[in-house]
Amino acid sequence: MKKLITVLLLVIFQTYNAFGQLEGPVILTADKIEGNIQSSVKAIGNVTVHFDNATIKGNSLSYDNKTKIITISGNVFIEQPPVKLWCSSLKYNIATKKAEFYKVEGELSPTDFIKAEKLVKVSDKLWFAYNGTYTPCCCCCERPDWSIEAKEFKIKTGESFKGKWVAFDILSVPVIISPAISGPIVEKRTTGFLVPKFGYIKDQGITIKQPFYIVLGRSADLTLTYEKRFRDGNGESAKFRYVLSPYSKGNLYYYRIDSGNETNWQLDFKHSYFKSDYSYGNIKINIVSSRNFFTENGTTDVETITQQYTKSDITYSRLWNHAILNVNLVYLDSLDNSTDSIFQKLPEVNFYLMDIPIIKRLPLTFSINSDFTYFYRRVGFRGSRFNIEPAIRYTLFTGSLKNSFKLSNLISYYSISGNGTENIYRSLWKYEEKHFSNYRFSTGNLTVSVNPEISFNYVQNKDQSDIPDFDGTDIIEREKKITASLTTYFYKKEKQLAKLKIENGYNFYLEKEPWETWNIDAELTPNSRLTLREHLELNGNTKEISKVDSYVNFAGKKISLWINHYRSFVKEEKNDYIRWGTTLHINRYLTFSYSQRYDLQYNFDRERQYTLSINRNCWKGNISYHWIKSFDGTISYQIMLRIDLLKLGGYQYKYEGITAE
Repeated sequence: MKKLITVLLLVIFQTYNAFGQLEGPVILTADKIEGNIQSSVKAIGNVTVHFDNATIKGNSLSYDNKTKIITISGNVFIEQPPVKLWCSSLKYNIATKKAEFYKVEGELSPTDFIKAEKLVKVSDKLWFAYNGTYTPCCCCCERPDWSIEAKEFKIKTGESFKGKWVAFDILSVPVIISPAISGPIVEKRTTGFLVPKFGYIKDQGITIKQPFYIVLGRSADLTLTYEKRFRDGNGESAKFRYVLSPYSKGNLYYYRIDSGNETNWQLDFKHSYFKSDYSYGNIKINIVSSRNFFTENGTTDVETITQQYTKSDITYSRLWNHAILNVNLVYLDSLDNSTDSIFQKLPEVNFYLMDIPIIKRLPLTFSINSDFTYFYRRVGFRGSRFNIEPAIRYTLFTGSLKNSFKLSNLISYYSISGNGTENIYRSLWKYEEKHFSNYRFSTGNLTVSVNPEISFNYVQNKDQSDIPDFDGTDIIEREKKITASLTTYFYKKEKQLAKLKIENGYNFYLEKEPWETWNIDAELTPNSRLTLREHLELNGNTKEISKVDSYVNFAGKKISLWINHYRSFVKEEKNDYIRWGTTLHINRYLTFSYSQRYDLQYNFDRERQYTLSINRNCWKGNISYHWIKSFDGTISYQIMLRIDLLKLGGYQYKYEGITAE
């Protein structure tokens, strides 16, 4: 009997079994074992097979030497983390290395649960299932939150799934039936219809988007989408994606909306080139027909709706050991004709020769920073600017003190074209000096880090009234300024408890108000639950407060609270807000959050938002209500529902509108 068991174990040991290559001894136990390994072997009663970290149990085991098939039947249980399966029988073919499971259920990975009439394992990653149910939700519940029923599944554990003749179930109740459905990653891309998306847009009513996916080869695809708006109009979009090489890829997107007698469209093109950290670039082109496009597509983002122009640009960077080249071409397309006063096109080339040692024994280096820019305006003049700034830097370490000195000469050349051509030349001497240090003191569990820094900046005093101001950087004010700052950190057992930073400067060229703004930043974190921050800006000449930003946050186990007071005394801004909010963890799945912004200057609520979120691991979602009140009393509101299904993608539904107070 002992010899029989040994021979049988060697046969199993030398095969690539259903769960991986064996690397340890195989132990087989049973109430009774009989037969001949040259023909067939049977094990009956309490059969258990142990190998590596795997265990297989069943009522009986048989091996047929002619067919090379091992069969385990009767209440079969297989466990090899992360796989854990129960089935009526298991077959494994030694010759083909194929494993088949019948009437099986269990988990293939922490996010792949299966119940099927038949399950076939091709590799550690790839499985096929027939007449079954698949879900990424925990299989411990009889009715998973969502699941897929299909005649045939192709499962790539931890990554994706694909099914044919599918029913999408919610709590085991079919709600959608489709010829095919798949997760975001599949081994082979297939042309066909994708899952439709439903939504609601203000003034347009209910919308349905039906995408169609087309494979254009190994490195390109196209998604065409038709959008039906039941109240007014329709839309069409096309997205083309391509890969030219391992370091070059891009996509082109076109979206057109037909509403009434008006047509609005958007064009986006993106291409990235990243050959290495030393050579990279990208192209971004964004064009819309008019501002009405954002209204028609239901956009509620304030920054998008109020933007003055669309921006397209091309950038490229090249790095060498001691040099950097940056090329940037920008085109601004005005949406409301407000950008005629600034540049519309801006190509710029910047070349920077990094610090190169002049004398090996001395920390003396030489550098050159240069750039060429051409400005073009839709109206008014156009011109070019060339800057070159050679510099010499000296760095010296004296104990814990780091000192650096830099002397440079900025040479600028302007060529302006208007009624004629005007050439302007400028030369400015500049000097920078910095001293920085760090001191640490420790006593018991408390450590204090003190970081003083002082700098001196000088810019030659020169008349620049003839210099054109292309982009706000051309006029360089005279400067003879000392800036000092002190930053102190407090640590307890290497964990930061507090931080205090004070900074100010004094400009000797300014006779009336030489002091700059005092900037004071304080942060206190006495424990992991409580955080306090304060930012204060104080006019160094009048001693008047110009800005206050106070923030307090408490994070408990079930509830977190925060409050923020922001006040700016700058005339251009004139805002004084108090913001507060809370997050309540109702249970392990549900979270409620609320935030509000109150305008202290005009004494009314400016903004509110309520959000209820749910996270069930295999899916998460939230429903939110958000409104913003304008100065004229109108209120813009939005109700949004978002659902993200694990491995199936996200879906978003919006309803928005405007109402009077």
